[in-house]
Amino acid sequence: MSGAHKRLDALLWLGPVAGLAVCAGYNAVLQPWTLDDAYISFRYAEHFAGGEGLVYNPGERVEGYTTFLWVFLLGVGHALGADTRTLAKVLGAVFAAGSILLLSQAHRFHRGIPPIAGSLAAALVGSSAIFGAWAMPGMEVPLVAFLLLASALGFAREADAAESGGTPRGWWAAGICGALALMSRPDSVVLVSVLSAWLLGLAALRRDPRLARAPLVVAGLYGPYFAWRFAYYGWLLPNTFYAKVGSTGAQVERGVRYVTDFVEPAAFLLVPAVLLVPFAKVAWSRFGGLAPLWAGVALHAAYVVSVGGDVMPAFRFFAHVLPVIGLLAGLALSLAPRLGVGVVAVAVAYNVWQFGHHADLRPRIERGIVGLNGEEVGLWMRENLAPDGLLATNTAGSVPYFSRLRTVDMLGLNDAHIAHREMPRMGRGRAGHEKADGAYVLSRDPDYVHFGSALGRDKPVFASDRELYAQPGFTERYVLRRYRLPSGNRLALWVKKGAPAP
Repeated sequence: MSGAHKRLDALLWLGPVAGLAVCAGYNAVLQPWTLDDAYISFRYAEHFAGGEGLVYNPGERVEGYTTFLWVFLLGVGHALGADTRTLAKVLGAVFAAGSILLLSQAHRFHRGIPPIAGSLAAALVGSSAIFGAWAMPGMEVPLVAFLLLASALGFAREADAAESGGTPRGWWAAGICGALALMSRPDSVVLVSVLSAWLLGLAALRRDPRLARAPLVVAGLYGPYFAWRFAYYGWLLPNTFYAKVGSTGAQVERGVRYVTDFVEPAAFLLVPAVLLVPFAKVAWSRFGGLAPLWAGVALHAAYVVSVGGDVMPAFRFFAHVLPVIGLLAGLALSLAPRLGVGVVAVAVAYNVWQFGHHADLRPRIERGIVGLNGEEVGLWMRENLAPDGLLATNTAGSVPYFSRLRTVDMLGLNDAHIAHREMPRMGRGRAGHEKADGAYVLSRDPDYVHFGSALGRDKPVFASDRELYAQPGFTERYVLRRYRLPSGNRLALWVKKGAPAP
């Protein structure tokens, strides 16, 4: 190998190495952060491993998760003896690293992707805190990101074979990844549908039915799964969708704000698309065959607007499509490689600065200690409250997971009745915190009521709390008690008169 080739290989590896290093640095700073919602998946996984089914409360079939494959993997791991939280963090790190490395090898899937494009994309994505922050908080984001990227590259390889007159290959792997992406997050349907339509269109245009094989694999695998989950839970969409999404103009306005807020921390992943304008003719001649990837990302953004965005930090609704966005940015920058390398060097520094300063990244993550407080509260409840008691809470993850109490999720993520209640002001509050039914919760006769977040509050905070507190007889049936926890934190808990409590 010549010296020039060696230098080129070293340069190509510099991108993924930088991306991996920065991503690892973010997680070293953020740990032991575990998002409270991750514990919802953990609870389902452990009930599944214990033979109680994919349920939040034994005997109640409610699809309070949106990530079947993640829950399934964690459940199998728990059944084999793994600690669920540790396994989730390890798998998250593996899939995050896998996404960065896969990006660096994107040129192996389509002739129109130059090697430098994948290398630049790996550095851009790995250094973005929007992607890196989700590597180890216990959520499914890295798994979905890896599967969507693998799907995109697999479908691109099929299209490339058709365009070059070659033989389509790897269709089964592309189709499997597409189906698994759908089983990992329902919103993957946007990009996977675009990819499938891409190959189906080519199959019709070129009269080559072989190009339809990958989409058929997607349908063949996902179809039976969808039929099973519909039979098991009884609804077309996960319960969380009904709990979070309405159909108001206010919700769309909130979605627009979410997308526009995303632009600043993702600037160096989005701006390269603008750089394509002066090179439009050249770009189309080189990358025109990959245009469906642009269409998929644009439609995903439209979907995010329509559902009103998300309440979690670090722009979760874009994190799993960031590798595909990064690939598109890498393609744009590869048109001027020397400029591209310089832009990415600046981008890495910018991304690191954004990590520490953008309000929705490290600052918000470090303020968000619901999961940490919920662990202490849940363990205290397990030791001090009646094990057969019924808890009504808004902190549906860590507190129920550690307490092991049967739980009424007052925000409705894990409660079908609350999730399907119509709320006229949907979109004006925090996403996922707008559904409520105080009369219903009181009718469930909970032994313990937990207002606010993990440490509880004396007075109502969310709509669910306010409705319950306003119910006739609530203050006569429940008494407020305050407890000092081992850490010195104070827990406020409403206890039903006569219910066991210290």
